[in-house]
Order: sequence, then C-alpha cells, then structure tokens
Amino acid sequence: MVGFNAVANGEMVFERAVEVLGTAERAAEWMGCKDSQLGVKPDDLVKTDDGTAQVLHCLRRLELGHPV
Repeated sequence: MVGFNAVANGEMVFERAVEVLGTAERAAEWMGCKDSQLGVKPDDLVKTDDGTAQVLHCLRRLELGHPV
C-alpha cells in the first residue's frame, strides 16, 4: 500500500516536472521512464522522501541545463 506522503510527493514532483519539461505529456513520459542518472523510474523513487529529493535534484539540474 502506498502511503499518503508518497501520493503527495508524486503529485508535487509531477507538477514540478511539468514546469521543467513544459507539458504534462513530457512530464508523464519522463516520470515513467528509467532515468540514466537516477538508475530507476522517477515514479518509483517518489515513494520515499529520499527518493523524492533525488528526483527533484535531477529536475533542477535539467532546468539549469546541467548534464544529468
């Protein structure tokens, strides 16, 4: 069972991904694909607070144009 925090984290990260990636479609695709820096799907990581922090850091690097 996924806890409330995981659901809230997932929603917050998805909204941030839309801001960074430009559309909900691109954000959903990114969240569901294995990311090379993260090593897993962002969707899987947002189930924990540490994983959420990793995904947000990755999005920030993308936003700033840094290699990920």
